[in-house]
Amino acid sequence: MTPEQARDQTMSVLDGTMAASGATGWVRDAQGEPIPQDCQIDDRPGVTFGHGGYAGTPGTDPAADAQRVVDYWTSIGIDSRVVTDPVIVVFGSGGPVKAISFATSPTYAISLGGICVPGNPLDYYGGLPTPPPPAP
Repeated sequence: MTPEQARDQTMSVLDGTMAASGATGWVRDAQGEPIPQDCQIDDRPGVTFGHGGYAGTPGTDPAADAQRVVDYWTSIGIDSRVVTDPVIVVFGSGGPVKAISFATSPTYAISLGGICVPGNPLDYYGGLPTPPPPAP
């Protein structure tokens, strides 16, 4: 998989989770752009993309909304577990992501880290609202 495909896959999972959540008015982190980060793949430098967002208007049934998120994640190969105390949070991993979470309080929020693929994260900072970190 290319870095561009990994980035697009991250966006697709984020979009699908937002749609499954039952919430509206989602605000994406980093002005909508996934954040490239360094990682290691087979002892070589790699790039992964992180993203997330929060809902302007959460859903009205957190338990049902969390179950829809679990069902969506299962359909795309993400293993999940639900924590209900003190609030409902769904944690996932595998398939198209390294890790993802969907929290229902204080508002609905999603945070995800994509899979690591060969590449240089500094090549993917164009258009981000913050400058890239200094080169080593």
